[in-house]
Amino acid sequence: MTDSVAKPSHPKIGVAITTVGRWDELRGLLDELSRQSLPPHAVAIAHHDVNAAAGLDALVRSFGDTLAITTVISPRGISNGRNAAAATFGDDVDWLWFPNDNSRIDDDFLERAARHLVPQTTVVAMKVVDREGARNALPAPGSQLTRRTVWGAIEAATMIRRQDFVRVGGFDPSIGSGAATPWQAGEGTDLLLRLSTLDGFSIEWVPDIAMRVQTEFAHLTPGERRRKIRRYGRGTGYLYRRWNYPAWDRFRHVLGGALAPLRKPGKFRLRDGLALAMGRAEGVFGRVLPGNRDNRAILR
Repeated sequence: MTDSVAKPSHPKIGVAITTVGRWDELRGLLDELSRQSLPPHAVAIAHHDVNAAAGLDALVRSFGDTLAITTVISPRGISNGRNAAAATFGDDVDWLWFPNDNSRIDDDFLERAARHLVPQTTVVAMKVVDREGARNALPAPGSQLTRRTVWGAIEAATMIRRQDFVRVGGFDPSIGSGAATPWQAGEGTDLLLRLSTLDGFSIEWVPDIAMRVQTEFAHLTPGERRRKIRRYGRGTGYLYRRWNYPAWDRFRHVLGGALAPLRKPGKFRLRDGLALAMGRAEGVFGRVLPGNRDNRAILR
């Protein structure tokens, strides 16, 4: 029995980070991790650019006195990176957390989250907030995870019991930003749906704990916005196909994309809605329309 099972208020949390070389943003996250009232047990950083190793190593050394950090080179793609980072942890880590390199947290974030990391729980889902407000609407506490409520969780604000993450094989590398397929989003939703098939699965929705992130689209040029929106739409639409959602749900998902500028005018523009609906339709049908075959959601 690990210490965290004996003392569930002190779970051992492994923080698995992927980075694309945004050193200033990553430094900010590491600085906030080093100030946590409940420090992480271990931190692992995955990146795919061997030429950037020197810059990352220098950054990691600057936190050598406060954080136990391991780095690993992984194949391109956020799912590959998260899996590689998580694989560096041993059985002494009880829970996994997968923040983006530009995530921001309060100094008591891990301590507050730890109160919910108990042995009988598989997943703890919290809120994501950007300058436009809350990005995910969490179901009411106590709600079961279903194929509808699962969309309330965002992986960057979700903690997963490590032994169950390992049991289902982690993230699917064929889904998510940077994957070698058109399906550039939805890797966290797919993971939760697979976790939900395990015996004893349970999820806790925690709306009063939030992490801060960069806006999804507002900082991009119009062309970059539509590119990212369409390719992310492909990923979520593909999950409706992979998980055999009813035809009505698939149709509503596509239509919802087209209506996004009406429902959220502060976030989506008219052409954004068209790009989102088109991407979702491509995912639902499992086929990408002829044209630019570059699958990347973000060019970097």
